[in-house]
Amino acid sequence: MKLFCLRPLTALLLTLGLAACGGKASYDVSGTISNLNNDGLVLANGGDTLPVPAGKTAFTFSKRIDYGTDYNITVQTQPAHMTCGVSGGSGSAGHYINISAAVSCSQNTYTVSGTVSGLTVDSLVLINGNVTTTVAKDATTFIMAGPVADGATYNVSVSSQPKGLLCVVQPGTGAGTMGSANITTVQIVCNPAAAT
Repeated sequence: MKLFCLRPLTALLLTLGLAACGGKASYDVSGTISNLNNDGLVLANGGDTLPVPAGKTAFTFSKRIDYGTDYNITVQTQPAHMTCGVSGGSGSAGHYINISAAVSCSQNTYTVSGTVSGLTVDSLVLINGNVTTTVAKDATTFIMAGPVADGATYNVSVSSQPKGLLCVVQPGTGAGTMGSANITTVQIVCNPAAAT
């Protein structure tokens, strides 16, 4: 018999043993957490809520549940600047020996975009970090290919000039720290390049 077939059987035998002794099996509702870098996460299981501070890698609700009771672990409140999801968070107590959900969190990300003027030829290439974006001729707007995490810095610059033009990121528009919304204010101005 394979191991995964034995787990429910073991839980059932444990429950029957407790019942024979006049007891009733109860279970912790618990799990693991990954990448929780900010405060504010609140988990819920029915009416039971659990605030989880930044840096925690595991959780256990204060209320145990009896054999056969349904559980449904959800995110009631997301942590600041992050989004967390729950896998394996619902079921019926006693199906497995332990109730163990997995909560995984990631930093929110947003796009960097802006306007372009004077771009009359192809081959303008912008760069932010190690992500490049090619802007087609006659474009009046652009969106950088890679999103930026909330709290991370961005710095858009010209990686490759289009032939015959000099394109410049306007001062004060191309760099900063990403907040909790898309950046839409980067300005690129292209003019004929000086003859050499």
